Amino acid sequence: MDRLSHALDEALLSDLECPVCMEYMVPPIKLCINGQNICSTCRENVQRCPACRAAFLSTRNVALEGIARRLKYPCANRQSGCLHLFSIEHITEHQAACTYGPIECPLNKVGMKCPWKGIKSNLEKHAKPAHPGCFLGRPTFSSDRLENEMALLFCFGEVFLYNKQVRDGRFYCVVQLIGPSSQASKYKCEFKLLTANCIEQISKTFTVRSYEEDFEPIFSSWKCFRLDDVEVKNLS
Repeated sequence: MDRLSHALDEALLSDLECPVCMEYMVPPIKLCINGQNICSTCRENVQRCPACRAAFLSTRNVALEGIARRLKYPCANRQSGCLHLFSIEHITEHQAACTYGPIECPLNKVGMKCPWKGIKSNLEKHAKPAHPGCFLGRPTFSSDRLENEMALLFCFGEVFLYNKQVRDGRFYCVVQLIGPSSQASKYKCEFKLLTANCIEQISKTFTVRSYEEDFEPIFSSWKCFRLDDVEVKNLS
């Protein structure tokens, strides 16, 4: 029965391919006076039906939309290895964070100019030889640098981007999860500032941020480790 259901879904999905962009149509689905369907995005870019040149109707194909809502859609990264199926409500969220989707080197976000592009599962193989000074294969590390610093942390089966910036007499440190934004809040990072003899210390814990977030809003909203230069000098 499962095989029959899967075969039926595949057949229905082929009928849901937009004749213009060849992507799967999702509600709202438009149609012409001859009953040909087209996705709403392509409908905005054409004046007549690309299949029969007929005029479009102002109504939607409600019956086909109902079928579309019941189907499970394959990920757009299926050719790269993602075999998961999702409903309309979840396919977009998944594809935005799919580990089989193409990404560029995350260090570019902090000023590096790296030409690498690939899938997340290959990122560690790239980063270790290409960026040895920014590669960390463990969840904890120490640094005595009082200047801008960046690193990729590979731990807990995830990848994190660490970014420290020094500006206007303040230190800002943030850790971002390179993955689904819904997963970022499950992790926390602890920053400690120690004296040379490790007696005095400042310790603050923050929630890991999503890689999708820009740095400036994080820094300005204090949703990161933020320290004044005076505090640093008092511990030196």
